[in-house]
Amino acid sequence: MRLKKLAGKILGPPDLDEVLMVCSVIGDVPGTMIDVGAHQGYSLEPFLERGWTVYAFEPDPANRIILSTRFPNLAIDSRAISETDGDEVSLFTSDISTGISTLSPFHPTHEPTTTVQTIRLDTFLRERNIGRVDFLKTDIEGFDLCALRTFPWESHHPKAVICEFEDNKTTRLGHTVKDTAEFLRGHGYEVMVSEWEPIVEYGLRHTWRRFVRYPVDLTSDSWGNLIAVDPHMIGALERVGRSTALRLRIRQWVDHLRGEG
Repeated sequence: MRLKKLAGKILGPPDLDEVLMVCSVIGDVPGTMIDVGAHQGYSLEPFLERGWTVYAFEPDPANRIILSTRFPNLAIDSRAISETDGDEVSLFTSDISTGISTLSPFHPTHEPTTTVQTIRLDTFLRERNIGRVDFLKTDIEGFDLCALRTFPWESHHPKAVICEFEDNKTTRLGHTVKDTAEFLRGHGYEVMVSEWEPIVEYGLRHTWRRFVRYPVDLTSDSWGNLIAVDPHMIGALERVGRSTALRLRIRQWVDHLRGEG
């Protein structure tokens, strides 16, 4: 058992984590992170540990209880990021996964469970007098591009941006992964695509596929995360991607030999 724990510690987690990849590139110098769709805090945790200032948005009350318990000093905002300030809208949650709360239902299990108020990111930054954002992460079940459109790009330029993509969610909202990627490129970023295999079911463990620079052809049922960085950082991010992919292959091989794969 001790050997098993040691192997796991050396080889790292069995799944890829795009936020940890970004953290390895920019995390050593403390800055400010905006986490839109903070869930239960797994993405922001490594940045807090490195002394970053983090502002978290989590409109789901159940997730927010866990988040505030884990990080009692974290600045948590219960509002949902939207392109309009001050709307009162329904939040839909599901009993199959705590990670698919949304303003627009896309799964048969979604039910309206509470009402939340909306706010734009530029409005929030003015409210808090935040003069600099170094890392922007969004994971809000189809509304990522909507959130990006509310960020004050004319006065702020994060070193890195991560946002989820999944055309099965966003096509009905009027945009695709290409629209989001081109939006980020239009603001001066190089974009990497971390693509996962099509989702079998929400709430289950997913399978990672590849890490590749945009533009790239993607199938309509693919999903994953776009990672946008300043051009001078793209080489470092690609190196992290290659080393992470190698570590995952080794981890999977070792798990297979131990009868866990």
